[in-house]
Amino acid sequence: MTGSSLARMLDVFDVAPAGAGRSAFTGGSDGGGRRVADGSQLLAQCVVAASKTFPGRTVRSAHALFVAVADPAQPLEFAVAPVREGRSFASATIAVGQGGRTCATCTVLLDRPGPDVVRHDAWTGPAPAGPGAAHPVDMPMRGREIRIEDVRDYGDPDEVGPPVIDAWVRYEAVPERDDLRRALLAHFTGHLAISTTMRAHPGIGTAQAHDTVSTAVMGIAVHFHEPVRWDGWVRYHHESVYAGAGMSHVRGQIVTGDGRLLASFTQDGMIRAFEPRGQAMPAASRL
Repeated sequence: MTGSSLARMLDVFDVAPAGAGRSAFTGGSDGGGRRVADGSQLLAQCVVAASKTFPGRTVRSAHALFVAVADPAQPLEFAVAPVREGRSFASATIAVGQGGRTCATCTVLLDRPGPDVVRHDAWTGPAPAGPGAAHPVDMPMRGREIRIEDVRDYGDPDEVGPPVIDAWVRYEAVPERDDLRRALLAHFTGHLAISTTMRAHPGIGTAQAHDTVSTAVMGIAVHFHEPVRWDGWVRYHHESVYAGAGMSHVRGQIVTGDGRLLASFTQDGMIRAFEPRGQAMPAASRL
């Protein structure tokens, strides 16, 4: 068991202003005992940094690219560059730096949600059996529970099936702050996408990552749908729609237990063989 906890992770998401302005923030990391910070953690922190830069607006989408490994033992810097700040919509780019180099970039769209003209939502997943019939997963973080439908070991190279994973996630408490709820939803989008892709291929799984294959999360895009509120379990539906040329593409949806769509996301991941001499190709954000 690592020292990771829900309370600690929410504290990590809550980046602090750096100086008197509103466009620079600092933050830490929780590597969960590893020597790399998850890209989805950086994405979540960017959601909060953008929300603090534009108070009164909500983040509607965030698109992050992870270009270098972030060391969880070192502080992170978030430089927010506003692109446009109109009466309703605002946008910004965020550079995440560490030790004088850029680790990630993120483009964020915010707005003031308006009244419905039309409304519908749709999710593409199969009818779920529900968390009660799903298999518990050991991803140590106190205050978080995870169960996966029809998959006993998501990283097992010998557990083969369709490139789909439905993961139920429940937190002991849901934050009151809107920006932290969005950050919390964004955080888990980086955890299972590459495993979803590998599941369709016998003899390869994320249990081999960083051993016989090199994997990395290269980019995540998340789109939030209003209202971003929930109680109890939420389901992350992952579907890998492409794998090839050393990359994978996964799309997903985050759905409440009663079927309401909270957010949609995509992830681009790297899946490549180790180079000769046992040297891995550069990885931006390891699982």
